[in-house]
Amino acid sequence: MDARGSLVGSVVERKPGSSSASAPKPKGPARNGFPTVEHRSKSAFARGREEARRKGGSERLREVPVVQATPREHSRAGAEKPPVTVDSTEEDWRRQVSEENQRRVESMSEEELEQERREILERFGAGVGDILRKVKEAREKRGGGHGKDSAEILGINTSSADPREKENEVVHEEVKRHADTLQHDSAVKSPVTPTSPRSALSRSTTRPSSRADRKLRFADLAPEDVHVYQSAPPSPKRKPLALMPPSASDREDTSIISLGEWRKSGGLSFQDQPAAEKPSSDTSQPGGKDEDGDVEEGTPEYIRKRFFPNMPADDPSLAWITSRPPPDPTSPSSLRFDLTGTPIPAALSNILPTHLGLHHHAEGTHAGYTIDDIFLLSRSTVPAQRATMLGVLARITRRLGKARKKYGEHDDGLAELHGKEEELRKRILAAGIEALGQRGSVGAMAVDVLWECVVGWDEELVDIEGVEFIEASTQSTPGEEADKIQSAARDAISSLPIEYLLPQIAEALSTAALPEASLSQLLGILHRLAQYSNAYATSITGTPKLLPSVVSTFLLTPIPPTSTSPLPNPLAIQLLATLAMASRSNASSVTGYADALLRFVVTLPPDSAYSHPLATALLASTLEFYTVLASYGLYASVATTATEHLHRLGNYVLSQRCVSKRLMTAWAKLLAGWIVCATDPHQTTPDHEILWSQVAGWGWGEQVLELRAKLEEGYQEVWAAVWGTCAAWLEGARVNGIKGGEQERARMVELVSEGFEAGKESAVVLQAVENLRHSLDQLRSIGSAPFHSEALIGLHETSKDAKLLSAALRLWLSCTPPFSEGPPPSPPFVLPFDDISVLAASLSRHSIWSCLQVQPVAAPPFISVFFRPLSSFLSLFIRLSRRLPGTSPDLWLAQACTVLQRVLPGDEDLTQRTLEQMMDVVTPGFIAQAGWNVPNIIWENGGMGIITPFFILSIRPQLDEEEEQYGYVGPLDMTRQSIALAATQRVPSISGLRSRLGRDFGVPLARDWPFIPLDHLLRSGTSAVFKALPSTWNASETDVTRAVLLLAKVVREVLRVNGFGEEFVMSREEVVFGCMRVFMLEHGQDQQNDGVQEEVFRDTVIGGLMGDLLAPFSYAVSASTPKRSSSETLEQVSRRFLGHSTPFYQYYTDFLGLYDAISFGHPLFAKLLLPPLSMRYPVDYRKLFWDDYHHALRTIRTPVEDVLTDDLSQYLYPVEPDKAVVAAYLRALVKPGTAAGFLRFVAVHHVAAHIWDDLRPTDATKDEERAEKLIKAVVTQASLDVVKELVLYRQVDCSVDNRAILVPPQCFEQQGPWKGERLQQAEKWGFKERLQGLLA
Repeated sequence: MDARGSLVGSVVERKPGSSSASAPKPKGPARNGFPTVEHRSKSAFARGREEARRKGGSERLREVPVVQATPREHSRAGAEKPPVTVDSTEEDWRRQVSEENQRRVESMSEEELEQERREILERFGAGVGDILRKVKEAREKRGGGHGKDSAEILGINTSSADPREKENEVVHEEVKRHADTLQHDSAVKSPVTPTSPRSALSRSTTRPSSRADRKLRFADLAPEDVHVYQSAPPSPKRKPLALMPPSASDREDTSIISLGEWRKSGGLSFQDQPAAEKPSSDTSQPGGKDEDGDVEEGTPEYIRKRFFPNMPADDPSLAWITSRPPPDPTSPSSLRFDLTGTPIPAALSNILPTHLGLHHHAEGTHAGYTIDDIFLLSRSTVPAQRATMLGVLARITRRLGKARKKYGEHDDGLAELHGKEEELRKRILAAGIEALGQRGSVGAMAVDVLWECVVGWDEELVDIEGVEFIEASTQSTPGEEADKIQSAARDAISSLPIEYLLPQIAEALSTAALPEASLSQLLGILHRLAQYSNAYATSITGTPKLLPSVVSTFLLTPIPPTSTSPLPNPLAIQLLATLAMASRSNASSVTGYADALLRFVVTLPPDSAYSHPLATALLASTLEFYTVLASYGLYASVATTATEHLHRLGNYVLSQRCVSKRLMTAWAKLLAGWIVCATDPHQTTPDHEILWSQVAGWGWGEQVLELRAKLEEGYQEVWAAVWGTCAAWLEGARVNGIKGGEQERARMVELVSEGFEAGKESAVVLQAVENLRHSLDQLRSIGSAPFHSEALIGLHETSKDAKLLSAALRLWLSCTPPFSEGPPPSPPFVLPFDDISVLAASLSRHSIWSCLQVQPVAAPPFISVFFRPLSSFLSLFIRLSRRLPGTSPDLWLAQACTVLQRVLPGDEDLTQRTLEQMMDVVTPGFIAQAGWNVPNIIWENGGMGIITPFFILSIRPQLDEEEEQYGYVGPLDMTRQSIALAATQRVPSISGLRSRLGRDFGVPLARDWPFIPLDHLLRSGTSAVFKALPSTWNASETDVTRAVLLLAKVVREVLRVNGFGEEFVMSREEVVFGCMRVFMLEHGQDQQNDGVQEEVFRDTVIGGLMGDLLAPFSYAVSASTPKRSSSETLEQVSRRFLGHSTPFYQYYTDFLGLYDAISFGHPLFAKLLLPPLSMRYPVDYRKLFWDDYHHALRTIRTPVEDVLTDDLSQYLYPVEPDKAVVAAYLRALVKPGTAAGFLRFVAVHHVAAHIWDDLRPTDATKDEERAEKLIKAVVTQASLDVVKELVLYRQVDCSVDNRAILVPPQCFEQQGPWKGERLQQAEKWGFKERLQGLLA
């Protein structure tokens, strides 16, 4: 092969001289096995030049150095071979090598010869002698041999020892030359091979010789001639090592694993092997030694001897070289991720190669990064590495957010993180915030992480407006364990350092240093934070430079846009609307940006420089923003200043060119808002921004009806907006029009009556009724089963249908004449009244409302926004029902009572109107028609009118100025009152609504709402109601209490008579606590100064009404009726009045003390003391009653049948375990005249259960000594009647026998074998003779 055609050029050897390279020497002593640190303040070139100066070479070489061979030091001193010149012949070179090898071998000892012989056999196999011999013979044929063969000199058997190895005898000439090279490599080895590895710090004393004319050639091999051994560790830069094929014996050896064959065209073809059969680099011999006891290369011991020969093996500083145990692919390992955020299976992480970049962590045996590894690297000082890991965190967050919504559907590899999502989300969010201020790719990836954690976690929530997302705290959730658990695991957004985050975002937007995509992500983050809570929205509005940067970056873009300029983003307008909905102050702040948005109104979508979808979205978002401002009475003046452009907009919306449902809806709602503002111009800010005369001149009321021509059944939201605008027009005309808007109503009825009778409107309403009925059926299990995505979709669809029906009812009511009561002569237009009535009754009883009391498992906090249309529909139905001819006063009153428990914040105006109408219904005539005997003194002193102000003023609770208040929530359909009073347009989350009920919100009303005036009487010194009462109000506490108790009786009876369920009727505990409040009116009163005035509870009318309220709950009545399961206790019921700071035990202590002080054995007062003595309540109540106030027991003579319970077993079981209470029971029995009636029955039961074995529960432990003491005390100290009752008392376990409790005297008259068992016990105690007569 000539020089031009060779692949590898000649390899020459340099002559020795001053320029020859030398092995690096350490500059100083190394400590702990590590080389001395060199500072890199100077470049490598400068360091090399200084090193040359230190060695004496001051001048730079100007001539090409002469290539010379490196001299070899022989074992004999002074022996030196002449250098081999470049023009030496190949034969001279071979002879020189042969002579040198012969001298080296002759000078070696027997041990060295044996060691060299063993190494050659290990390296080249047993057939190397044959190869060398054949090579020598071939060379001698060409030109004669020189010297003995190395194999002969070393004593290697050149004859094949195994016949199977004869396949190696035929070797290609190129293979011979390759073997000759191998022979040369073996010949130039050091004559003495040490058994331990040479230190890396020692300098080499020999260097192999070479020739300039030496050339490398490659044989044309067949696949079977080459065996491939994998390099370890694998690396993309390591080439596969091609060796000679294995021998026949090697092929049969199962311990040798073939990794594949060499293919000329395709390179290596690796075989698929199971993970368990993959070769491992870890040594299997202890100490890293092979079978011969030598140290194997790559083991920790080899590394120590090679690089740190002077350090002991147990030096702690060398712990890092200790080998790890071989990885077990079947063992569970921590979850690992690749650089795309994809989980890596545990078995796969053990076998992936290192060139994938997945081993750059402490545990290098596993591919992939754990969560902790990623968090650690996300704080790296290398920007590229930090940006990469932040990107991995972003992708993990995306996967985690999707996986948490579909756990159990399929295995996504993230099952290990189930239940830890929020905790991990918080950590990832903290990592993103930490890097947010960085520049370049790190800052961009930090924004990506932040967006995934804040927005991408629930990206589908971007269009949900009108509700807060923040959860209530644990303290604000009254007694619900599920809510406490959810509050404990609050989402990560609540923990954001908002004071640090918002200025960072403002700086990023103002400088625009980030990519456009990152800036858009920052906009999305701001919008989600504004959605999250009103407090966050206020912080966004108050952050300097933030909103101006948002407007200038995303809205004030060049018109027309250039190829490099960004396009406006509709989400920025939605952000302004969200901020305005949060509070009135925010709306006033963002009003300053409203003028800038007129650019999207002036140019209509067909003429816009932007694409049609983008122009339509910008226009619709602008109109929606103006509608939010109108709900506060703000920025209504634009209707006057932009009249021409708005007129052109209206013509476009009414034309066939406009097909956007969103734009039609936004336009109609904006007109409705401005019509409401014009109805009472004094309520706008500033006053008279828009006038009714202007609205009447523009004719919006009839113009919006022109939309009907292009609407079909699929336009539910547009239909609702159109009907709402028409209703607002008629309501405004009723106030400002001639004759109460009679002409406008007639015109409206003329236009819509035909459609509601048999046109599009009729079909739309019927379809909405059917859809709502179907949706309610699908949501039957929402209160009992875990919340799921289908339930959320069902709630959303239900709310849309309810909005449509509410708009239809509102339009119908606005078409009726004003100042009229009862049914109109004829309905304005036809509606499916029967279907709507059935639907309203079904909706009011639906289990969906249980979410307001107990939040379903996994229910999102924003579901309260879907309840608002439902409550609005029920409120409007109550107004409609009163106008229907078939509704009786008692039926309407019952319907109104149910709706009062379903209204939500924002419905206060409708609730106030309903309460006023209810008070008007309860008249002497209504009472007489019901057949109740009510004293006339109630009507003479004002009737229901004296308590109406308490209800009206309680709907909107007034807090002290220093207390934080949520504020008045605007209604769904704005009114002329709401635009002046509304503080926010968003309702709180479902948990926030429950926590604030009774404090910030007066609605929905509880079942015991008739007792509300008593709450204000008990707090007359601090209640704000008394400060707002009219000057003509002069009722007494007795008058108010009479009216309250009568109303409570009326409400309960109308609900019972009309068949409404128990969910609307006051429970036993609510009535008991209501009556307790009547007695507590005397608490804190000065009895000496007010002794002339009779106590309120002693009034005969009040006593009679309380008796009527409590009578259905006595044991004599309730035992004969089906039991009403009640899980409520007085502790839970009282929390609505007492709050969380005052426990009911304290209230009961005051109540018991008041009884002891002023009751004089009042029977009704005494009856109310008994419910907390049930075994459902803590033992503290029984200790207080039986022990601390044992002197008051003799005044309580309540019989068993008058006890307020439907299950006496609640007082009897489980048997009292407290010894102090049992002793109090015994004292009450032993002391004559102390316990009577029900109290004596309870005491006998618990004392007898501790004495007799047949009364003791089977799972209770027997205390023989205590039983003996009790029977001895009874027999020796109690009266004969008490002894007889305790001995003969017999009771059934109703939980086992499913029978009613035995009450006196039946419980003392039973017969059975139990008497003999008790007699045996008495005999054991020595009382057989005294008790034998009773137990015979």
